[in-house]
Amino acid sequence: IQGIIMPDIEVLAHTIAQTLNNTGKLLRPLVGLLLSAASSTSTSSHEKPVGFRHIETAAVAELIHVATLLHDDVIDDSDLRRGLPTIRADYGNRLSILSGDYLLAQASLKLSQLNNCRLVSIFAMVLANLCEGEVKQLKTGYTLDMDWPTYLRKNVCKTASLFAACGESAGVNNHLPESNIARLQQFGEQFGIAFQIVDDLLDYTADAQTLGKPVLDDLKNGLINAPVLIAFDKLNGQPDRLKQFKNLCLQLFNDQNEAVIPDIQAVIDDTNALAATKDLARHYAKAATDAIAHLRPSPYKTALDLLVDYSIHRQM
Repeated sequence: IQGIIMPDIEVLAHTIAQTLNNTGKLLRPLVGLLLSAASSTSTSSHEKPVGFRHIETAAVAELIHVATLLHDDVIDDSDLRRGLPTIRADYGNRLSILSGDYLLAQASLKLSQLNNCRLVSIFAMVLANLCEGEVKQLKTGYTLDMDWPTYLRKNVCKTASLFAACGESAGVNNHLPESNIARLQQFGEQFGIAFQIVDDLLDYTADAQTLGKPVLDDLKNGLINAPVLIAFDKLNGQPDRLKQFKNLCLQLFNDQNEAVIPDIQAVIDDTNALAATKDLARHYAKAATDAIAHLRPSPYKTALDLLVDYSIHRQM
C-alpha cells in the first residue's frame, strides 16, 4: 500500500501519506490474504502460500476501503476518524474527496497490472455496491423508514461487499472451482455483515475515546441501526411505548436534542436490544465459519476462525 505512486502536488501527497499512516486494523487485506493462504492448493512445503497477485489484490481492497472513508467523512461531516482529525477537518472537503479519488485511481492501476478481467469486474461491482449502499443510507437517513431487508441490503453494499470481494478474488487468484470461490465469497459477506452489526452494538456500549467517535453517533446522524430496529420489533405489541420511542429518536434526529439520549438508552436496555443484537451478529459469524468449514486444517484456517471470534467480541 505504501508503494503506490505518490502525487507530485505536495499538499495532496501529504493528505495521502497522512491517510495511509492511519489505516487501522487492515482487516480487508487480512481477510483476503488469510483466505488465499487457507485455500491454496499448493502441496509444496517450499512454496509460499501467497504470492505477488494475492498481495497486490489485498492492497487494492485496502485502497478502496480507505478511499471510501475519505468520501464518507465528507458525506457525514465527520471531524474524527479513529480518534484523529479527518482529512476534511484538517484540509477541507475538496481535498478529502480528491484524496479518495486518487486512491481509487491507484487501486485501478494496480488491478490493471494484474491482467485479469474477472478481478476488475469483482472490484468494479464493489464500487457500484458502495454507491448503492450510500444512496440507501441517504434516502432513509433522518427518518424512521428503515426495515430489516433495507438494513441488511445497506450493510451488504456498504460493508460486506468489499469483504466478499476479498474472498472471491482469493479464490480466483488460486484458480479454484466456482463452487469453492462462492464459499470464500460467502465467508466474506457473512463476516462483513457480522462486523457491521457489532459496529452498531459498539455505538451504544463503547465510550467515545475507545470508539474514536461520539457515542450514539449513528442516531445523532439520523441512522437507524440494529439495536433500534430490534427495539421497534420488541415494542410492536405496545403501540404507545413504540410511538414514544420513535418520537425520542426523531427528537435526536431532527432537533439534535441530546437530553433524550438517556431515555433512548433506557428503552434499548428495557427491550434487551443489545443482547439480541449480539445474538444476530453471532448468527452471521457462524454462517461465515460454516462457509469455510470445507478448508483443510491449517494455521491460516485457525486464524480465520479466530478473526471471526474477534469480530464478535471486539471492544473497538
